[in-house]
Amino acid sequence: MIETMKNVVERVEQLIALATSPNENEARNAAMLAVQLIRKHRLVLSIPAANAGSSARARTKSDSAREAQQPSSGRKRSRSSKGNKRVVDPPEKIVAPLGGECVHCGSRYRADTTIYWFASGGGMHPKCFEEWSAR
Repeated sequence: MIETMKNVVERVEQLIALATSPNENEARNAAMLAVQLIRKHRLVLSIPAANAGSSARARTKSDSAREAQQPSSGRKRSRSSKGNKRVVDPPEKIVAPLGGECVHCGSRYRADTTIYWFASGGGMHPKCFEEWSAR
């Protein structure tokens, strides 16, 4: 059976909605299936940016150019007037509920390990975070 991209996206949306189920097993299975489909079809998910109380603004060419210059790890960085690194997406130190891949070094981390999580998408080992923040 050939899956059209529209059907795949609809299925992923349904699975993500089901992942909020109060039934823990059903939610976990739905989340795992959604991740498998996302990886299989190499989908990229994004959350639309919204200004306080207003609708999302239209993208401009300068927005696209700015995003192209951002680091590929998904973190947004800029420099202050003093040359210090400012992180637009501040990390949160959490215990990873699932395993994943470090956005800094690319190696895996296991579930139930402490990581630094960036809301823009990705976790980082504490050691990698120290190296990254020292630069």
